[in-house]
Amino acid sequence: QRITISTNLSAGMTRSSLSLALMVASASAATVAVLADSSEICPTLYADFHRRQLADFSPAGDVFVFVEGESAKHIPFLALSDDGKTGTVVVGNGDEEGGVYHPMVASEDPGAVHYVTHILVKDQDGNVVVTESLDPTVEAPAKITFDVPAGVTELIPYEWCNLHGLWKGESVPLPTPISEERSIDAVCSISDHPKAAWPSVHADFLRQQKSTFESDAPFSESDGEKHTPYISLKDDGSTASILVGKISGAIHPMNGTPDGSDEEPHWITEIYVVDQDGAIVTMHSLDPTDVDVATMDFEIPKGAETLKAYAWCNIHGLWEGPEVEVETVSTQSDGAVAASVSTGFAFGATFLAVLNM
Repeated sequence: QRITISTNLSAGMTRSSLSLALMVASASAATVAVLADSSEICPTLYADFHRRQLADFSPAGDVFVFVEGESAKHIPFLALSDDGKTGTVVVGNGDEEGGVYHPMVASEDPGAVHYVTHILVKDQDGNVVVTESLDPTVEAPAKITFDVPAGVTELIPYEWCNLHGLWKGESVPLPTPISEERSIDAVCSISDHPKAAWPSVHADFLRQQKSTFESDAPFSESDGEKHTPYISLKDDGSTASILVGKISGAIHPMNGTPDGSDEEPHWITEIYVVDQDGAIVTMHSLDPTDVDVATMDFEIPKGAETLKAYAWCNIHGLWEGPEVEVETVSTQSDGAVAASVSTGFAFGATFLAVLNM
């Protein structure tokens, strides 16, 4: 489902016009997001974890499983409630004699951060029905609780460790389906990183930047505009928008992976912003479903003097945008704020927005 209102885009579009267009399109995209009955974000996340498993951990792309006699520290264990309507996944078997839970080590140090970043659950058809981003500042064990989607007959838990890859637990059958047909509640949706996890997420991006791309620092505009996140301050002085790429040049794609597809995803997974003190003031995970552009709106926090945006591309690493100076505005919000609900909007041959209203 896409926004269908459109107007031609001039290559010489001003940044203020772009800002207005982003604001209008973002509002429309938010409406579409509410109406959408499916999302590709969960299978896209799993597909990217599997891609990284193949590249970094297992030449055959095999998901790690429990081996008798070895530690179960990385193994996700799934248990169902008595009525079969609620599931709980715990990583590790620390509740057993001699067992151990996976550690949750939050850190701003790329060399120290170590935690379970995500827990996912698949159903009997291989569809990802649950995914959740975890907070490393919460004491182990890594754990989630979720409502079992209607119509499911089997559940298989997975977890991603930032240092040791993708791990699979044993499948758990449901004696009888909760209902004959899958309900709307079965739709798996975006899971933003908890605020307390933001410094650890950034540290892990820096770790990957070094280990995968052999770079001690994020890439910048000089390395290519397509991946660079640009901040545009809005006329109200209290909000801003971010676009990855340039309208007059190259725009970064947002290509997800639907359930059952073997397509390789390529998208901007996260956009976040830091202030003059290096503090992260907002971070948002992006859903590539039915969007062609990586963009985000956010409120400018009180006390911000400069802002710089970062974007993580699942294929090409960490990128930082140009620093933007912020004028003091009395209506700015207090403290750090979350990103708006918009994660992007559709571009085609025409610009999907209303510039003159």
